[in-house]
Amino acid sequence: MRSHWKSNERRGPSGGHEAIVEGVIQHHGTFAFLLSEKEGGADVFIRGRGLDLAMDGDRVQARVRPEKTGRLAGEIISVVKRARTTMVGVLRQVKNTWALFPEKGNAPPAAVTGFAPRISPVEGSFAVLAVKRWPEGGTGASGIVTEVLGDPGDISARIDSILRVRGINEAFPAEALAQADACGSRLEPAQWRGREELFDLPIVTIDGADAKDFDDAVSLEDLGGGNLRLGVHIADVANYVKPGSELDKEAYARATSVYLPDRVVPMLPHSLSDNLCSLVPRQERLTVSVFMNVDKHGKVTKRRLAETVIRSSRRFTYEEVQTLLDGGKVPDVPKAAEAAVKNMGRLTDILYARRVKRGALDFNLPEYKVNADPHGRPLGVSLRPRLKSHRLIEEFMLLANEAVATELFNAKIPFLHRRHDSPDPLKLKILSSALGEMGLSAGHIHGANVAKGLQDVLRQAEGHPLSAIINSLMVRSMRQAVYSPESSGHFGIATRFYSHFTSPIRRYPDLLTHRAVKALLAGKKLNFGALPLDKAGEHCSERERAAADAEHKSVDIMRAELLRDSVGSVMDGMITTVIDSGAFVTLGETGAEGLLRVFGLKPGSKVKVMVTAVDAANGKIDLSLEGRPAPAGGQGRKPGPSFRNRPQPGRDRWKAPKFGKGRRR
Repeated sequence: MRSHWKSNERRGPSGGHEAIVEGVIQHHGTFAFLLSEKEGGADVFIRGRGLDLAMDGDRVQARVRPEKTGRLAGEIISVVKRARTTMVGVLRQVKNTWALFPEKGNAPPAAVTGFAPRISPVEGSFAVLAVKRWPEGGTGASGIVTEVLGDPGDISARIDSILRVRGINEAFPAEALAQADACGSRLEPAQWRGREELFDLPIVTIDGADAKDFDDAVSLEDLGGGNLRLGVHIADVANYVKPGSELDKEAYARATSVYLPDRVVPMLPHSLSDNLCSLVPRQERLTVSVFMNVDKHGKVTKRRLAETVIRSSRRFTYEEVQTLLDGGKVPDVPKAAEAAVKNMGRLTDILYARRVKRGALDFNLPEYKVNADPHGRPLGVSLRPRLKSHRLIEEFMLLANEAVATELFNAKIPFLHRRHDSPDPLKLKILSSALGEMGLSAGHIHGANVAKGLQDVLRQAEGHPLSAIINSLMVRSMRQAVYSPESSGHFGIATRFYSHFTSPIRRYPDLLTHRAVKALLAGKKLNFGALPLDKAGEHCSERERAAADAEHKSVDIMRAELLRDSVGSVMDGMITTVIDSGAFVTLGETGAEGLLRVFGLKPGSKVKVMVTAVDAANGKIDLSLEGRPAPAGGQGRKPGPSFRNRPQPGRDRWKAPKFGKGRRR
């Protein structure tokens, strides 16, 4: 559904034209963004008293007008649809009654009218409120407390609250668990009758050393004359998760797995995702395969889809594959698999060069991993290395996603595109100015060929001491990719057709794509019936945003917890973003960011800062320049807004991929 600009446009008090816009909001407490659903449209900055009416994810109507800067701004006038039925916040006793103070920003408290059976109130604890009355006309929300999560100082309780406030559930309904268990634990030959048997192919999986499930495998055959056949084999989740089943309904409601430092909240029950849909070595597994014949220039000359059964010959880690690519030895590797992996390395170089030549963007951002103990307490932060083996898998998955989308489009089979629109020209202009202040030539990025201009800046950033900051600024200027039944292409990857196909264990849109492929192979025109693709696209995009927000927030909290005992310490930092109230600073090698209330600084500037306050429960860190007193209020005051809540459209950018699998592309 696209944003609705009503026809009763009128001239506002400032002289500009106003319009009534409908859409979903991303709430940040003292401000919000109404997210554009129109291809190429801009998000709307929302402020004013109407913020008290709505919650994060609600569908609202807002009065919108353009500001002098070109930015759209507005105020909420009504709530069209509530995103969820619960609120999460801190329980406080107010005189003789209880109230729940919402987690986000300065939203008004909700009155507690009662407690569910066996629930006892605990002052200062995080709690979940089932809302019975929503805010309206000066009257606040109210409801019944259904769950007390624990003390805000308890990291596990804090992460629980992050999940609950975003509607992310950890427990599966009994019916869904029963259906997953009914799929069995072993695969029998009768179950793959009629499928192509690929047991003779040297098929391998390549994943992180700590991976628990393996939903994609690859193979490579030498066809001679410089031609290769790349096979990408994905677990056939659609064989087990049937449309309309309780298992399917729960998978759709979740829409994605959520990856946090201390836990994973899966889309599917472990009995399915860790067993029959995990492509473990030397065991038969049902798959959907895409075969791509690739010439010596990296051009796909032929594509073929098939329902298959495989038997992986080897489970590789990224580090093992990198050793083979570097000419080293890895024990217990079949000769055919070793030869295939080495050829994969050469193919990766060809595919990458071809993709960049057509205009694809390859951002180089550091990826940090927060290590936690079994109780969820943070132990430290490590920087993940970026290996060629990560790029190998990423290139193969990108090619498979593109191939499947092309085949489905040509066959006129409906499916969810992974849509990534061109950047907002206003944001490119702002980016150009910021990069220019850092000494880069960037005036051409908002010219006739935006992709080539951005690629040129990325080349300038290679080896630059501010490379991470430059890449980060560029990513924040991109739009976020979304799921849509219609698409004009994927800007970041520079391709006309693109889908998500390679991770049906952890992304519902991939499961829908698998069903579309099966319909194509069966000669049917798929009818999604009660699941319109436009609604599915909106829902899956919203759930993806919620998951990403939960992941980022939990990492911020873990980092802040690690710095709790560092108040008063002096650290090296670098300015990442300048805002109205100061600047955000990355602290040393931790990847953590704090707010420095100093003006006149520029992105990329190196500073020495003192940690003046840490709010571990909210993942916020306040800083002062070394040798200067802390701002008014001093040490111990509540830190300012966290990095994730800084006043800019945080949703409106293309997520950089996780290494290897390209989780967010």
